[in-house]
Amino acid sequence: MFSPIPENLWDRKLAAHLLDRAGFGGTPSEIGALVSMGPVKAVASFIKADDDSHLFPRPELFMPDQRLVYKQREKAALTEDERQAVAKEERKVEAASLLDLRLWWLNRMCYTSAPLQEKATLFWHGHFATSHEKVRNSYLMWQQNDTLRHYALGKFPDMLKALSRDPAMIWWLDLLQSKKDHPNENFAREVMELFSLGEGHFTEKDIQESARAFTGYRIDYKTGQFHFHEREFDPGAKTFLGKTGNFAGDDIIDAIVAQPQCARFLAKKLWVFFVAENPPEETLSAVAELLLSNGYDIGETLQKIFSSTAFYAPRVIHHQIKSPVQWIMQTTKILEIPLPDAQVLERSLSVLGQIVFAPPNVKGWDGGRAWISASSLLYRYNLAAYLLSGKARILGGGNTKTAVIPLEKIAPMSVRGSSDELLENLAFRVFNYPLSTKDRAIYLTYLEKHPMPYSDNVVRDLMQLMMSTPDYQLT
Repeated sequence: MFSPIPENLWDRKLAAHLLDRAGFGGTPSEIGALVSMGPVKAVASFIKADDDSHLFPRPELFMPDQRLVYKQREKAALTEDERQAVAKEERKVEAASLLDLRLWWLNRMCYTSAPLQEKATLFWHGHFATSHEKVRNSYLMWQQNDTLRHYALGKFPDMLKALSRDPAMIWWLDLLQSKKDHPNENFAREVMELFSLGEGHFTEKDIQESARAFTGYRIDYKTGQFHFHEREFDPGAKTFLGKTGNFAGDDIIDAIVAQPQCARFLAKKLWVFFVAENPPEETLSAVAELLLSNGYDIGETLQKIFSSTAFYAPRVIHHQIKSPVQWIMQTTKILEIPLPDAQVLERSLSVLGQIVFAPPNVKGWDGGRAWISASSLLYRYNLAAYLLSGKARILGGGNTKTAVIPLEKIAPMSVRGSSDELLENLAFRVFNYPLSTKDRAIYLTYLEKHPMPYSDNVVRDLMQLMMSTPDYQLT
């Protein structure tokens, strides 16, 4: 299962596949750098990347102390109109703060030198699926994002315990209402059904008993931090997954991760996100055994996966539909331009169906074929045209402009005197994958209609033709 990819098979197609799945894609020169490393060092460069957090300081957010001032102003308002005016101003500040937060993370995903850490953070964001739509607090959402990043490649049990104390999660799954006399069961149910075991591997009694263990979990609104309210905690004996004791929240999580089903559940989620849908039983068992043996070490598990022949199988490479975030990141990297501005990013991710910090429900994004519909596919084609040309009107973006594509770098004059050389150059950059005979003939037919050396317009139009295909939606 985990036999390593042989050194002599390592080439730019496999290196590009690693860069696309362990990160968000890149340029031919970045792919070339991975090729020169060899598979072992290339994989290690993702797992053990240097921490570059200092390059991405926390954005200017609506902080807890500022929020309290608004609440005090609302309380002191003399009329309902005054109170509503203060509340409206508060919502406006929060909306601006959330936009800054989204742009901060998207920029971090795009420009980080530790792409796997951000890719894994995106995976966990979908796994734990907490939305600002209910939390309505950008500072708490940033704090959760920071927690996910901290544990993204670490031990899953540690992450699960940290998330049980995460203020955004506490708000999202109603732990604030969980009291000793009236335990709220939402978190207890979801921690098993969605985060660790899956449906059918626990009972209603397990939910009721474990809910008692998470009572007393609160938020200190002055600081935005976790607070344990001991008087609201139920210290009594609880029976959970067949064992009885005076369990607290961490004891419940320890019992959960000790279940082989937890490893199987997580193995499938990891494989589907990073490798391929519908993993066979043999694969699930192997990854689950690895997780159990290494204490659910996510970084070590991904290192094994990314080094294995199974990860580079023909049925895996270029067979995953790009998520909207992956599409935008990979496209800007291919074109070697900065991310588009806030207006275009917000609208695009909304239309394409993946707004960060706003998963659609507690199950997160479905992914796979759910990313593609007739309207979203057309929008992807139009967005590619916009990024290539800067014609913002295609997206209803007013006078919005994007960076000029460095065509002289993407297609230097040295390759513009030959249709084969130009096509080889652009096709690998765009698809990271060999062209089929049929597609190659189509693109060559287009080039035959134009004189050599090919102009910037021909290069741009050929790239748009390539990016306006179903094949470009795969990675």
